[in-house]
Amino acid sequence: MTEIKAPAKTTEAAPGADTGQKPSASPEPERHAIAYRRMVLVSGNGSDPSFEQGDIAVLDRQSIGRKTLTKLVERLAQAKAMGLVLNDDVLSDLPIRERESLAEKLPLLVLGPEHASTELLDEPTPPERPTAVLRAILRGDDSGEQAAGIDLSIPTRAVVINAHPDQHAPLPIAKLEEFVAAEAHAADPRAVVTKLDGTIVALVHDYNGGENIEAMARTILHRARSNLLVSRITAGVGRAYPGAEGLRRAYREALWAANASELLWGGDRVTTFRELGIYGMLEPFVADPDSADTADIEKLLEHDTQGGGALLPTVEMFFKLTSVGETAAALYVHRNTVSYRLRAVKRITGLDVLGDPEARVYLEVQMRLARLRGLLPPEFEQPVKQEQPKKRAPRAKSKS
Repeated sequence: MTEIKAPAKTTEAAPGADTGQKPSASPEPERHAIAYRRMVLVSGNGSDPSFEQGDIAVLDRQSIGRKTLTKLVERLAQAKAMGLVLNDDVLSDLPIRERESLAEKLPLLVLGPEHASTELLDEPTPPERPTAVLRAILRGDDSGEQAAGIDLSIPTRAVVINAHPDQHAPLPIAKLEEFVAAEAHAADPRAVVTKLDGTIVALVHDYNGGENIEAMARTILHRARSNLLVSRITAGVGRAYPGAEGLRRAYREALWAANASELLWGGDRVTTFRELGIYGMLEPFVADPDSADTADIEKLLEHDTQGGGALLPTVEMFFKLTSVGETAAALYVHRNTVSYRLRAVKRITGLDVLGDPEARVYLEVQMRLARLRGLLPPEFEQPVKQEQPKKRAPRAKSKS
């Protein structure tokens, strides 16, 4: 925060007035009283510092909700602050009556679009060149330079936003980036937001275990659905890591969480890397298709497609229940049928999923990889048992 000095002239006696003092040989120089005004950076997210009488508040956000802005103005007015400096974009969506109501509570200094509130502070917005360096770091080429605006000594989490345009309009990527930046800076004033390979990436320092970061991602999705024409929007959240290598890992986890969420569950939600479970471990294999071995699953898929049976649904149910009897009950077939199908799996692939635990794990990992690569549907449909119509009891013959 900075301080503004305002000179205030001292009161002088009128010429010729009797002051009761002897005139001095030489006139004393004019003195000024110095009044100080604090300039306080605020975001309205509840973590702002306490205000004092005479403070000048500067809003560091390009967008803010109506309720949040009203509460901020009321807090400043209660503390007898001198006023609030904000960008005109903040007030552009407010009705005139609401603007007048805010101005009655507290003087507002509105800057035009060519200015930004942070220009009044000592620390300007980082230029584009360091942001380009940050993109290079995320892609794996740090070139020995520091990440723009990121303290690498503090663990950082990445949030990746995947958005798909509405069929009737192009994707409003610039407006979406504004939403992400506003919410990211509300969670962490030192957060950095950039576009990378068709996605929007927010890098946020992890100060309290990351709960506010996941809430931030949910807020971004809510605002995007409410204000933008998007058919589907998904947020992936990585874990927190320090250092440049940790920054890359956090970004890679967030990107995989967003992509896997769309592949497995259709997206349109916030997914953390931790929620992926074993699917999180498969990211390197999907990133490099040559290392993903799904040959056995492809053999079983070809067998089922050609009408040879339902081996894949049987194998997947057996992996879930680990019991031949329970698998038979879930599929509404005889247990001998399940045993026959699992022996057929061994005959086709050479993997004994009944007797060899390692073979079972190996085939299960292949099944998950195949699902991520789109070879299998998200989940096989479980058959529904058809109820047989009840037979009517024969009518009793009437005695004649």
